[in-house]
Amino acid sequence: MIGFIVGALLLALLAALFVVWPLLRRGPGAPPSRLAALLAVLALIGASVLAYSVLGSRSWLRAEAGRGAGGDIAELARHLEIEPQDQSGWLALGSAYSAIGQYTLALRAYERANRLANGGNAAALAGIAEAMVMSGDSTQIATASEFIERALLLDPKQPKALFYGAVTAYGAGRLEVARARFAAMLALSPPPPQNVRVLLQKQIEDIDAKLHPKVDAATAIRLHVTLAAALAAQVPANASLFVFVRSPDGGAPLAVRRGAATLPQDVELSAADSMVAGRGLQPGQKVSVVARISASGSPLPQSGDLYGQIEYVAGKSGARSLEIDKLSP
Repeated sequence: MIGFIVGALLLALLAALFVVWPLLRRGPGAPPSRLAALLAVLALIGASVLAYSVLGSRSWLRAEAGRGAGGDIAELARHLEIEPQDQSGWLALGSAYSAIGQYTLALRAYERANRLANGGNAAALAGIAEAMVMSGDSTQIATASEFIERALLLDPKQPKALFYGAVTAYGAGRLEVARARFAAMLALSPPPPQNVRVLLQKQIEDIDAKLHPKVDAATAIRLHVTLAAALAAQVPANASLFVFVRSPDGGAPLAVRRGAATLPQDVELSAADSMVAGRGLQPGQKVSVVARISASGSPLPQSGDLYGQIEYVAGKSGARSLEIDKLSP
């Protein structure tokens, strides 16, 4: 069962990427869409997981007998009226409600299971987190993340919490954490089809490439990024540092690197950091390099961001200093 869930999660992630990519690649002037992208990922993933949770276990046989999710919900509700202390019944009811998009009701069911478990059931905590995210209420994202972390403390192998935890960590730039969680999913030994294992391994390899990138010497941009002393007090906790390479002709960045806003730090970019296939740095190309500290974690510029900018010749300018010394209006 666990292996099948892992497969559903990974296949759903592939589908989600087609929705998320345009949201993350909006042009200048568009409103920040990082949260919308994350919600799109989670929505598609969650739908797949919860459909399996209902149809892949007890509902599967009942569906063959002519019953759907609605029949299961009615039966579960009648059962829980008689046995209100049945923790597994509340978990099943939460899963069934989620499968038909009734996330408010799913949340109540998972919360009931969580109360019966005195906060000690990882599946209930993961279900609460998922219902919060799927509700579309962006104000609950941070709380949902807390429930994910609590679930993983109780059960480091809880598949739903592992995957949501990996996705949210990846979105927040915590690549080491995301890698560890994807690796933990791989260690659950998902069964055939083998492409599930391949997808997990590919995700891990992609993160490794970001953590330990290979620099193309012919297009290398080597920077020592610092922060002006006058702005030091304005760096918020948990801020992200984005370094963009832009063409004088405009358009999408030619290369991007993201990391924690711990300064000073050395940053190297090259054609290996290209965002779009076929649009990368060229040897000897004159470019603008912008380093920006983002409080929100969004790659899109926002008021209050700190930034600095220099001109650079790819592969030829050598090591340069880039001071963050300006405040976005």
